[in-house]
Amino acid sequence: MSGMRYSYGSIIHKHRCFVNKNMLESNKFILDFFFKEQSDFFPHKYGKISLIGVIKLMQWYHYVIISLVFLIGIYLYTAYNFYRRVFVSFNKHPKNLVDHTIDFYACAYDWFEKVPKEDVHIHSYDNVKLHGYFIPSLDKNANNLAIVIHGYQSKATDMIIIAKLYSDLGFKVLMIDLRGHGESEGKFTSMGYYEKYDLKKWINFATRNNGANIKILLHGVSMGAAMSLMVTELKVKANIKFLVLDSSFTVFSKSFAESIKPKILRMFIPGVSLFTSLFHKFTLSKISPLTAAKHNEIPFLIIHGDKDRPVPLEMGKAIYEASPIKKKNLLIVPGAPHARAFEINKELVIKTIIYNTSDIFGIKKSYIKNCD
Repeated sequence: MSGMRYSYGSIIHKHRCFVNKNMLESNKFILDFFFKEQSDFFPHKYGKISLIGVIKLMQWYHYVIISLVFLIGIYLYTAYNFYRRVFVSFNKHPKNLVDHTIDFYACAYDWFEKVPKEDVHIHSYDNVKLHGYFIPSLDKNANNLAIVIHGYQSKATDMIIIAKLYSDLGFKVLMIDLRGHGESEGKFTSMGYYEKYDLKKWINFATRNNGANIKILLHGVSMGAAMSLMVTELKVKANIKFLVLDSSFTVFSKSFAESIKPKILRMFIPGVSLFTSLFHKFTLSKISPLTAAKHNEIPFLIIHGDKDRPVPLEMGKAIYEASPIKKKNLLIVPGAPHARAFEINKELVIKTIIYNTSDIFGIKKSYIKNCD
């Protein structure tokens, strides 16, 4: 069978191939399609193929492939925007979660403005500059220190009322701004995954500046509670004597799902986890205080409201039940939404904290100073 030699020029990088003439005639549109018909680069007599022509050539599986690529693109684009909003741009417009002008918080804020305090700084494991406030105890011989840890989109000064409580109880107090929050630097949050290493740095800072025998209490709210529990997975100093865990989630992916409305949008959670893995080397399932609880040996008190929606009460119960330690307690505050148990029933929360910590830190309710 005779054949013909056909040169495709620059399109195929000056390679030559032999194509049966009759085959070329019968498959001219396919050749045009695959070699991206352009008269300047692919000389032939058939002219340019039209979009309609391409559509006519497509088989059913072409439509399936194109549809899948389109849907995957939409999915990844939406998941990426979720990721950006939650982990990167979360504090683009800082919020004031606590109104210090209302009566419930005003007294504590006035105390904070007047009390002697010091701005302190450390650098994280990845060289992020972190900020905190150190408030000394009125008792120079005090050997108790409370590290007060806020939650997501919050800041150290939102925890002033908690800081005042521990100061009244004779503690030295360290209020910290988490990375990307308040006056701390940082371009992203990891919902406690990397912040637990930051907290370990703060613990080392506290022992270095207050003596090796200092007794430390960690009081965290929401994400602050989660990282207070997760830090126990690290090789932290034995100085940590008690944990107060207010509204901690079990696994962030589950809490994230509870926060997303409408529910159909939960389908993007695996995509968000993909981007945290790509950009920050962790998945949402790895942010797991529940896992830490299973190995925790530090006494703790869980505070949880029964009206908590993003972190349902069942999560607090799960953490309580998972921990093998005997010295533990669970305070359920009726009517309290997420992270507002102290506001809903202040007296009950204070009474329970003192009851669970008095033997460790030697504190008494009589130390509490009420506002005039």
